[in-house]
Amino acid sequence: MSFLLPNPLPSTAAAMLGEACAASVGYHDLTPGPTTVEITDGRLVLMRKQNESGYLFVPWPVEPFGTLVVGTTTLRERDEPYRLLVELARGKLNQVRTQTAEWQSIGLRTTPEFERAIAEASRQFGRAVLAPTAAESDSMATRVLEQAHSLADQLAREYTAQMLTTRHKDEGPLDTWFAARCLRAPRRAAIEEYTRAFTAGSVCFRWRDIERNESQYDWTEPDAAVAAACAAGLPVTIGPVIDLTPGMIPAWAAGWAADLPTLAACMCDFLETAINRYKSDVRRWVVCAGFNHTDSLGLVDDDRLRLAFRLFEAAAQVDSSLELILSVAQPWGEYLATEDQTISPLTFPDDLIRAGVRLSAVELEVRAGVRPRGSLPRDLLDTARLLDVFGMLGLPLEVVLSLPSSDEADDEAAEFGQSIWQPGWRARPSLEGQAEWGASFAALALCWPQVRTVTWDHWTDVEPHLIPNSGLLDATGRAKPLLARLRALRSAHLEPER
Repeated sequence: MSFLLPNPLPSTAAAMLGEACAASVGYHDLTPGPTTVEITDGRLVLMRKQNESGYLFVPWPVEPFGTLVVGTTTLRERDEPYRLLVELARGKLNQVRTQTAEWQSIGLRTTPEFERAIAEASRQFGRAVLAPTAAESDSMATRVLEQAHSLADQLAREYTAQMLTTRHKDEGPLDTWFAARCLRAPRRAAIEEYTRAFTAGSVCFRWRDIERNESQYDWTEPDAAVAAACAAGLPVTIGPVIDLTPGMIPAWAAGWAADLPTLAACMCDFLETAINRYKSDVRRWVVCAGFNHTDSLGLVDDDRLRLAFRLFEAAAQVDSSLELILSVAQPWGEYLATEDQTISPLTFPDDLIRAGVRLSAVELEVRAGVRPRGSLPRDLLDTARLLDVFGMLGLPLEVVLSLPSSDEADDEAAEFGQSIWQPGWRARPSLEGQAEWGASFAALALCWPQVRTVTWDHWTDVEPHLIPNSGLLDATGRAKPLLARLRALRSAHLEPER
């Protein structure tokens, strides 16, 4: 499958074409398959083992939103190349029209101005297809692509607002848990700030810090963090307990990576010890994270699936009434574009459920603009579709959000190997950009009836954290603008401040 690139090719687009991938028809989650990308003679060429119809997904600069992953409609394999910008415009416009009709069928009200804008974008797209020259076609298609993304943004925000209004009429203040993860107990003043913004506590572990030597535990920091949340009257989630990201596993345990049974026994022992210590105060546990994607120990995906099964089995044996959660990294499945992994983000929890694991919920990591743990940038409408897709599992969903506010060096995150994906940013990461993105995506998650918890990935940049510069407090302890935006969401939609 090949695509004619615009001439001239935007410099920002050229840096991102290597991330292009193809998804096959028949997979509702639209996750990609192994894709080889070549750029030659003004063409983007995608090669796959199966020559079958599919979708192209590629990061592309879209004004004024910056870089976003854009997808085509279903395309058949053929010798003649497609025109890239025409197909990207067709794909986004089709998504907007289809989603509009679907949401209108369940009661969404759209304005006449919105309907006229869709009709005008459709007419402009027809002109782009029929344009007499390639330059004219690409220019018109670019405008349609920008219009379609603007409409997608309007549509997602209007759906969010109307869904929140509907839920308030039916339920009153929402009972969704709203939290930010803490590794350590916040200081007294910070606790007051925390409880003004959030309705629940979330305490994360680094196994490496707690059990530096086998069977020698230091629970000082998690003890204080759990006690602080309980003293504030907040319901608490603990986890992820086991995370395969580099820097999370103690060296002595990582040494057993070649011996899966022993590694599993070490992980289960730590998990059981943690649960037994806190189960009287904490009933909701994120057992493991990143197992569908992260490969810091050199484990194949089948081994990681077996490890996850063992961990959930061990947790259930400690207390069968606990709420046990699986966290899924890169939920759009970008990691599947290479040959070394085969289990999709949707299939991983589904396989565990079919094997008899009792999952209470699935947590989705929506981390934008960082690699390798994070996802490529998506818009609100693509994220709404993601929630819809994972809803097919029939389980409650939890959403973890993260976005950097700066691209400066972050010593507290350096050891975890995550970096800002520079091509994905229209400008440098900023406090204002983090605030707008975080508030918009948190509101979308809060409006979704199947989402029971929305969590910002970490509270403060002062303590060790996975994603650089993405806390709600900076390294000096000063609140970032996003915190006020999240506090406003809590005041508008959740229980009143304590």
